[in-house]
Amino acid sequence: MNISIRTPNRRLPEDEGTQRLGLLWTLPLLALITGVALVFAYTTIQAQGLSYELSRGLETQRELLENGRRLRVELNTLRSPGRLEQEATRRGLFMPKPEQTRGLK
Repeated sequence: MNISIRTPNRRLPEDEGTQRLGLLWTLPLLALITGVALVFAYTTIQAQGLSYELSRGLETQRELLENGRRLRVELNTLRSPGRLEQEATRRGLFMPKPEQTRGLK
């Protein structure tokens, strides 16, 4: 008659040097991957910020160009001869008589 006794499985003894080598190799790799991910996230955030700043700058430029165009139109309107004559008449000014003018040589 055979009697069997159950015993737990035995693990083979692992070489501690191999375990340390794996750990020493894994930690720098994880640190490198984490560093690359952080640099990528930082540059992405910076690029997004620059994009927003560029959009604001372009909008400001458009507004300033439009204001400049409106001011040029207003200046040309204010300098027009017809308007100047009307304003002079309204203020009581008149054209000088020929004897009131002198010619330059």
